Amino acid sequence: MDQPVRTFTLVGLVVFFLLLMHQLPTVSIGGTELRHVNLLSQIQPDVHESVVDVIPVPKAPKSTIAVAAKGKVVEFKEKWPKGVEPISDFSEGKAGGMDFFYAQLARLKQLDRPVRIAYFGDSFIEGDILTGDLRALFQDRFGGSGVGWVDCSMPAAVVRRTVNLKSNGIAGFATVKKPFDKGRQGFSQRYFVPSEGASVTARGSKSQPHVGSWQHANLFFRTPQAIEINVEAGNMPAYRYQTRASDGVQMLTTKGEMRAVSYRFTQISPQTTLFGIALESGKGVILDNLSMRGSSGVQLGSIPQKTLSDFAHLRPYDLIIVHFGLNEAIKGNTVPLLKMYIKRMKKAIENIRAANPEASLLVVSVPDRDQRSADGITTLKEVKDLVGLQAQLAADSHVAFYNLYEAMGGESSMKKLVDRNLANKDYTHLSFGGGRQIARKVFPSFIAGFENYKRRKALEQQ
Repeated sequence: MDQPVRTFTLVGLVVFFLLLMHQLPTVSIGGTELRHVNLLSQIQPDVHESVVDVIPVPKAPKSTIAVAAKGKVVEFKEKWPKGVEPISDFSEGKAGGMDFFYAQLARLKQLDRPVRIAYFGDSFIEGDILTGDLRALFQDRFGGSGVGWVDCSMPAAVVRRTVNLKSNGIAGFATVKKPFDKGRQGFSQRYFVPSEGASVTARGSKSQPHVGSWQHANLFFRTPQAIEINVEAGNMPAYRYQTRASDGVQMLTTKGEMRAVSYRFTQISPQTTLFGIALESGKGVILDNLSMRGSSGVQLGSIPQKTLSDFAHLRPYDLIIVHFGLNEAIKGNTVPLLKMYIKRMKKAIENIRAANPEASLLVVSVPDRDQRSADGITTLKEVKDLVGLQAQLAADSHVAFYNLYEAMGGESSMKKLVDRNLANKDYTHLSFGGGRQIARKVFPSFIAGFENYKRRKALEQQ
């Protein structure tokens, strides 16, 4: 074999074995992972650069203007005190922004009902953590009493200090667990099925200054066949109520000063469905905790429009808060996956808005969530990604947005709370003390927004 042939053969063999090595999987020796052989590394494009998905940064909301009585446009600049996280309003002056809520607060004394806030969320607010203290702050400032919405039964694992609830003979169903009939659910994404003689009792609590007593108790239910409800409330005489047969949501109202209310159900049908009890005053501010452990929020899109409309008629809300993300901001969830989640959340928001066209709607971002890493305990990258996408969600939906992640303190703020025994060592959930602290950071944002609204309206009267 002459020299050129030998050289060509040798080169061919080398290339063959290199290509063979390129196809081999990565191996480890003694726990050390060997570098993967990539013969084409110098000619291949940088894959990382090609697959990076950019988090959108929504355009800042349009400048708020004040239009005077004679049509003159007056410059108006919002003021947000130092240390107070702004509420960004992407409504462009249309329904869905914060103006309706602020307007209701401004004429609170003239209303024939309380100003109501519906606060949807996941396990972050379970047990009335954060929302209980936020409710107390609103009621301190604007008046009102009562804990608001209470489901007709409560899982044993849930500790809710703001109300004492006891039920017998009532089976509960929630949207995050099977079996679950989506067509049967109520506004809180739960429904309850009573057996004959079932009962539920709600008592006031001393855990907060305004939830020990109330003046209105409203029971919500649906029954295609008339049933009997026996009611005992406060020091008032007990009475028996005969319902009507209806496929729509019904409300039974009991009025009077009370610290407890009890219901007993008889002559029920298999399709009799209970939802919850609203304990509230006739004036002031009421905040409903509508938490759902394990929920991503997209389940809001499955509530039937007829049900939402029934509740909106019987129990109208002035501000609806949508606060989710803990179950999506988990290690390994890529930006494309998070974008798919946001797309489904947009449909959920549209479902809520369709039945509540006037109400203000506020998207609250995922809070901080930390993990252990080589650099210590730091914020999950997925949290930061999701915060940006949620801001874009609010902008695309033309509603308001609140960055809770920044309000908490941003990077590793959950770790700081854990170090102070104000959050659990899962670096995800607050303690009751932590909820109180965060509520005190959140509430000033609502007040600052309200003061901005009043100043703008004063200019419009000039």
